[in-house]
This record gives sequence, structure tokens and C-alpha cells, in this order.
Amino acid sequence: MINLKKIKFHKKKIISNPKGNIIKFIKKNDKNYIKFGEVYFTWVKKNYLKGWKFHKKMHMNLTVPIGKIKCIFYDKKANKKIVFNLSEKKSGTLYVPPKIWFAFQNIDKKKSSLLVNFSNIMHSKNETINKNFDEI
Repeated sequence: MINLKKIKFHKKKIISNPKGNIIKFIKKNDKNYIKFGEVYFTWVKKNYLKGWKFHKKMHMNLTVPIGKIKCIFYDKKANKKIVFNLSEKKSGTLYVPPKIWFAFQNIDKKKSSLLVNFSNIMHSKNETINKNFDEI
């Protein structure tokens, strides 16, 4: 369970602005910043689940600017799962190191949800392992 303990939520303050509030996602002096590889967005449709996925090298920094997503992480060796709920109302970044199985489920009852990943490397098919949700 060593890897699961490394998953950390970094709360971000909301900067009030009369034209629309500002939330900083990640800065290069943040503890969870490793280096820049790419930023990608993934929509999770209402009542859908994406997973399981395993990154061999990718460090992820996740946030949900639209909707609500349940992030499920699994440590195969310890046979233990942990869950984090991210939403547009919970301002922060969830840091996830490599070598952890994970899945995402949309828990917003009204709409699709958007998850953003700021990662240290570019996505590669050779770097990931995928499984169907019922396999774990």
C-alpha cells in the first residue's frame, strides 16, 4: 500500500473576482509538480465509468472543473482500494504517482463531467496497461 499513501489532495484557494472566480491548477513550485509532459481533458458521461488503467511512469495531477467524479485507486499487492471524490466545488489537485490501478466514475446526476490531467510525460500506449472494470 506504499503507493496509495503517496496519493495526496492539494487544496487550492479560490481567488474572488467580480467577473468570475480564479482557481490556479498547478504551478511549477508546487510540491506535486514534477515536470511538464502534457495536459489532457477527458469527459466521463453521466452514469459511466472509465477504468481500469495503470501508468508505468506517468505522474498525474487531476482536477475536475465541471461535474463530479469518483476516483477509485487500487493496490493489487495490499488488495486495498481508496476513493477520492473531485468536483467543480472542491477546488484542488489530486496528485497520483505511477504504478497504481485507477478508474473514474461520473457521480454527477445531471450531466457529463470533465477530468483534467496535468502529467509529467506524454501519453503513450506502451506506458499504460488497461483492464475492464470487472477484472479487478
